[in-house]
Amino acid sequence: MIIDCAVYRDGSREDTGPSTEELTAALAGLGDDDFLWIGCNNPTTDEMQRVGGVLGLHPLAIEDALERHQRPKIERYRDHLIMSMRMVSYSDDDIQTHEVNLFLGEKYLLTVRHGGPSLVEGRRRAEKRNEALAHGPTAALYAVVDTIVDRYEQIARELETDVEEVETSVFSDQLTSDSTRIYRLKREALEFRRAVVPLKEPVVRFSETAQPAEARPYFRDIADHLSRAAEAIDTIDHLLDNALTAHLAQLSVQQNSDMRKLAAGATIFAIPTAIAGIYGMNFQYMPELSWRAGYPICLAVMGGLCAYIYRRFKKSGWL
Repeated sequence: MIIDCAVYRDGSREDTGPSTEELTAALAGLGDDDFLWIGCNNPTTDEMQRVGGVLGLHPLAIEDALERHQRPKIERYRDHLIMSMRMVSYSDDDIQTHEVNLFLGEKYLLTVRHGGPSLVEGRRRAEKRNEALAHGPTAALYAVVDTIVDRYEQIARELETDVEEVETSVFSDQLTSDSTRIYRLKREALEFRRAVVPLKEPVVRFSETAQPAEARPYFRDIADHLSRAAEAIDTIDHLLDNALTAHLAQLSVQQNSDMRKLAAGATIFAIPTAIAGIYGMNFQYMPELSWRAGYPICLAVMGGLCAYIYRRFKKSGWL
């Protein structure tokens, strides 16, 4: 459905209706520096085809807007282009992505999102700079894209904070079970990468040809922010790999330590078990069976040997 629709004349907003007749009239009444900005959220096929027909969108562009899970891209048609992006949100080690398609024409900007946070922040940011909006829909496109990309960098910082928590936990004195969280963060970092990295090159190319030419430095700045976000993702992934390796190494060391303790305990109890097994065979003629002190001597020998071996294991660090 259309959730916002307005004409911008010299940077000032004039609301217009969402019907086909009103949109057609608004387009027909645009001046040289005026443009139409339409915002849609989860449009139906009929709604998208109606708006696309008014704006003269290519059928494949309309199909892309209706089909979710598009790969981030910029695709040009004869008189307009489509930029597919993903808005990203992050909470409790969980990244959610929502697709946004931006249609830029000479006299209009159409934003189509499928759920997720509202794009009203980008519109408000643009409306605060009337002098920028006077340059046409490219300025509005910049405001929306810049808002989304700024969120990328914020989420990268939040992910880095969580990775630091994992590192602190992994290298703490207490043995913790961090492997589940590490794998989850790696999975979320992969989802984040899919939203950011494919958009880098298309934005760089667009920044070289954007019209008007005054907009090009602004899109180069967006490309720079995308590069920083992509580098942050690479760093996060590398740190998670190191944390996972260290965690697995700690588990291996702990398992070796436990095995040594078990081996040492089994060795200690093997001695009295062997002696008791020998004297429990019930043969009639065995040494020391007739000694009155044989039983306590046997116990003393077993206890002394166990204590001696225990001290040796303790000194060697096995216990």
